[in-house]
Amino acid sequence: MKYSKVLLSAMAVAAFTFSGCGGGGSSTSSSGGSTSSSGGSTSSSGGSTSSGGTADNTTLSGNIDKDMTLTADKVWYLDGKVNVTTGHKLTVEPGTTVAGLQPKSYMIIEPGAQIIAKGTQAKPIVFTSKKDVDGQSAEAATGEWGGLILAGNAHTHYGVNKYEADTSVEFGGSGHEHDTESSGDLEYVVLKHSGYEVEKDKELNGLSLAGVGSGTIIKNIAIIGGADDAVEIWGGTVNIDGLYCYNAQDDSVDTDLGYRGTIKNVLVVQNKVDKTNNHDSSTMEFGNDQNTITTDDSNATQPHIVNFTGYVKGGGFYNKFDAGFKWDNVKFISDKATDYELVHFRGTDSYDSDAKHVDGDVCFKDTVVTLDEENTFSKSNSKDPKTEKTAYQFFVTDKAYQGQGQFHYDDVASCAGANIANVWKGKAGSNAPLETAGVPAEVINAQ
Repeated sequence: MKYSKVLLSAMAVAAFTFSGCGGGGSSTSSSGGSTSSSGGSTSSSGGSTSSGGTADNTTLSGNIDKDMTLTADKVWYLDGKVNVTTGHKLTVEPGTTVAGLQPKSYMIIEPGAQIIAKGTQAKPIVFTSKKDVDGQSAEAATGEWGGLILAGNAHTHYGVNKYEADTSVEFGGSGHEHDTESSGDLEYVVLKHSGYEVEKDKELNGLSLAGVGSGTIIKNIAIIGGADDAVEIWGGTVNIDGLYCYNAQDDSVDTDLGYRGTIKNVLVVQNKVDKTNNHDSSTMEFGNDQNTITTDDSNATQPHIVNFTGYVKGGGFYNKFDAGFKWDNVKFISDKATDYELVHFRGTDSYDSDAKHVDGDVCFKDTVVTLDEENTFSKSNSKDPKTEKTAYQFFVTDKAYQGQGQFHYDDVASCAGANIANVWKGKAGSNAPLETAGVPAEVINAQ
C-alpha cells in the first residue's frame, strides 16, 4: 500500500450515537450508563441512546469518548467513521458482530486508546459489512466496508506520521519510549470483506497497525477478502501470533516505516494477480514508501517472519526500499505457468540494506514448472537500476544476506512452514476455512 494521505470521511460526526432500529423494545446505554424506557433517552459518552426501538441493533457514529462495551446480544453497526478517542477503552464481548453500514464505514483506535476484543474459537468476534449480515455478500467479496485501524505512539521513520486513510489521525514518533505501549488485545477476530477505496491508491486495509507497540496482543486473526492489503503495519513493534490472510487484492502482509516485530504462524492464500506486475500482489511486501532514505541494519524495516506458508498466484515477496527481514521456516507454493519469479526487488536500497537475514530454511515450490535459482529470483528491478543489484544477484551471485538458513527449490518438504491444521481460519468452532472459494484442497482438508 502506498504511503499517502486521505481526507476524513464525511460521515464522521463530533459525537457518537447509537440508535435502535425497528419498533417496540427498549435500549440500554453502555459504559455504565442507565437504561431508558420507551419514549425516553439517556446521554452516554457525549451521544444519546434513543429508545422506542429494538435493542437488537445499535448504530455507532463519530467519537467514542468514554469507556464502552459492545455486547454480543446485538449487531453493532458502524455509520461512517467511528473513532475511539485517546484515554478510552472499547471492550467487545466474545461472539459480537460489528458491521459497517457502507463501504466508507470504519473504526479507528487512536493513540492512547485501547480495544479489548478477546473472542474465542467457539465465539469469535466478527467485523464485517451489513451486506454480509443481511446474507447478501458473496464468498471472496471485498470492499463492502472500510476496516479496523489501531494507531499508537511507537517508533516510526520520519517521526510522527499521519494515517493514510484519515489525516486527522497522527501516529508514531521518532523516539522509542512508547515501543512497549499497548493498544489493546485482539484474539479470535475475523475481518471480512473490507477495503474501501477512498480515492485512487488510498484504500483501507482489513487490519491497519500504525505505530503500535509490543504491549498489544494480536493473536489468531483471520482476514477474509480485502480490496487492498489484508494487514499493513507502519512502524512500531507489535507482534502477531496466528494469522490467516485470504483473497487480499493487493498484498497479504505489508510492512513499512521501520516496523520491527515478529509475525509467526502465518497462512496466506493469495489469489489476486496484479494486472501489471505480479509482484504488486504478493504474500509479503516490505518497504518504506517514501523511498527517500538509505538504511542499514539499525533502522530498516525488519519484520521477523517465523513459520510462514504462502500459496502464490502473484508474487511471493516484494522487497522495496528501506526494508530487511528475518526469515525462519518460510515456504512459498506457486501454480504460476509464467513469471515464475517469487522474490522481487524494487531498486538499489533493497540491495544495500544489511538487514536481510535468512535464519532458517526457505522453500520454493511451483506445481506447474520446475523452480531453481535461475527463475526464483528476479533479474530485474521495478525501479532503477533495472538490471544491477537485483534479487538474483543479491541472493544467488553474491549471497549477500545474513544468516545460515538454506534455500530449497522445487521443494516444500524441507520446510515445515506454518502448521496449516493449527492456524485458525475464521470459522467458529474449528480451524476450517470460513470461505473456501479458491482455497487449496490441502488447506480445506487440514483440520
